[in-house]
Amino acid sequence: MTTARRKMAKAPPRPTRTQAEPEQPENQTPETILIPMGRLGAARGLKGWLRVKSFADPPAQLQNYRIWNLLVNGQCREMTLQRFRITPRGLECLLQGIDTRDAAEGLRGAEIRVNRANLPPAGKDEWYWADLEGLEVRNLKGEPLGRVSGLMATGANDVLIVEGRRRRLIPFVPGSRVREVNLQERRLIVDWDPAD
Repeated sequence: MTTARRKMAKAPPRPTRTQAEPEQPENQTPETILIPMGRLGAARGLKGWLRVKSFADPPAQLQNYRIWNLLVNGQCREMTLQRFRITPRGLECLLQGIDTRDAAEGLRGAEIRVNRANLPPAGKDEWYWADLEGLEVRNLKGEPLGRVSGLMATGANDVLIVEGRRRRLIPFVPGSRVREVNLQERRLIVDWDPAD
């Protein structure tokens, strides 16, 4: 099955951009682009452990990235992953320099981001969500429909959120609805009636 990769790529079912969240300029290099890969939850125990909500696929793959950039109160803070564990309650992590419950609680809710350059290449007919965001969307007749502002995961397939004169939700089904993904030209061609 062909999908936009999450773990890799389905970046979250990603929260919508907030006012405090900094925009990432289009002219950034892969070394400076930060991809949302998870969110920190509540503190666990007294030694600084935190619950982790991973956007990776499979979720435990998040432990492969040792440097995390945490978005805390609108500020990006680089942290090193010290330990990672899978428990019956879910994923948990210990970050270098965070060794008390109070310090861990200060990071609760922080978005975990990793450098785009650290992600493995997407496979054939797979794309990172972050690479699809911002693409111009046109239908088979060449009519502009808008730009991809985000994606969302549903049970059956991912859905493109296209913002133009109006908002459209277009199923991300390559070969059917999505006919062409051209990352070099920043364009996506879909089989979609502009009246829909």
